[in-house]
Amino acid sequence: MVAQTTYEIKQPIAYAGLLFAQHPHDIDSRAVEGVAGIGFGVAVSRGTDADKQIVAGGDSTFFGITIRSLDQEGVANTGAIKWDEKEQAGVLRRGYIWAVCPTGCVPGDLVNYVDATGILDSGAAVAGETLLDDAQWETTTAAGELGIIKLESTKNT
Repeated sequence: MVAQTTYEIKQPIAYAGLLFAQHPHDIDSRAVEGVAGIGFGVAVSRGTDADKQIVAGGDSTFFGITIRSLDQEGVANTGAIKWDEKEQAGVLRRGYIWAVCPTGCVPGDLVNYVDATGILDSGAAVAGETLLDDAQWETTTAAGELGIIKLESTKNT
């Protein structure tokens, strides 16, 4: 029997796409569309088959934010951490989730995402981005670090 004999002194607080705490969460699943796959903790929209598929980013058909799954952690720790094409990805529709905030944020900041990639960020949306209505950052987060998003609906503008 193998046992873990060493531990990192500083364990990560969380990872992108992890659900936060024991709050109620509304989670759905859809098949990933696109050969590049979809990472964890990014915005997704309905795909070509709106009832069954999702794509990274998108604009007028926002569906939710992808959640992390231990069985998708990559082959032999290669770092290939994503949902692959045609896999059933877990998607948070409402609740709290960890995500990277590229520009940093404070509690109450708006949540937007890049239409081409689904990368979430703070502030008002500009050209090529979509603002998530009824979503906000819940933590003070330095640029490029993990923060918590509270997603209350899948409406966007």
